[in-house]
Amino acid sequence: MSTTPGAPADPSRQSDDFLTELERATRGLLDVNVLALDHIEKRIGLAPLRALQALDRLGPSRVTELGDELGMLPSTASRLSDRLADAGYITRRVAPTNRRATLLELTDGGRAVLDELIALRVQAFGEVTRHVSETDCAALIQGARAFTAAHRKLSERARTEAPDRLRRAR
Repeated sequence: MSTTPGAPADPSRQSDDFLTELERATRGLLDVNVLALDHIEKRIGLAPLRALQALDRLGPSRVTELGDELGMLPSTASRLSDRLADAGYITRRVAPTNRRATLLELTDGGRAVLDELIALRVQAFGEVTRHVSETDCAALIQGARAFTAAHRKLSERARTEAPDRLRRAR
C-alpha cells in the first residue's frame, strides 16, 4: 500500500494476500447487495435494472448514450428501452435536437424501482451496522468512499474508451 496518506496504492505493491483479504472483507457488503438485487431482479431483471441506474446517473439520454454506458450495441439498447417503456419505467420520445434520435427518461415508476432498491440496501446496512463500533463504522465509510471514488474514475475512463473500441470493432 502507499505510505503517503491519501495517495493511490502502488499496484505493484498490492499483494495477492491484500486482494484476497479485501475480497473476504467485502463479502458482507456483497451479500447485502445481492439480497436487495435478488428482491428487485425478480420483478425487473438485472439488465433492465442496470439501464434504470444508468439513466438515473446520465439523466435524459439518447439510446446510443445508454448503449455506450452499458457496453451494448445501439440495437440492443433500443430493444431494452422498448421493454422498459412498455413496463412504464421510462419514456421514449423523439429528441428535440435530432428527430432521428430517441430520448429516454426515467418515469416515476422507474424512480420507484431505484428508490426501493436503495431502501432495501439502507435497511440491511442499518441492521448490520448496529453491531459495529462507531470507530469501525467511520473507517468503513472512509474506505467505502475511497473505493467508490476510484471505481468511478475507472468507470468513467472505461465509458470514454468503450465507444472508440465499439467503433473500431465494427
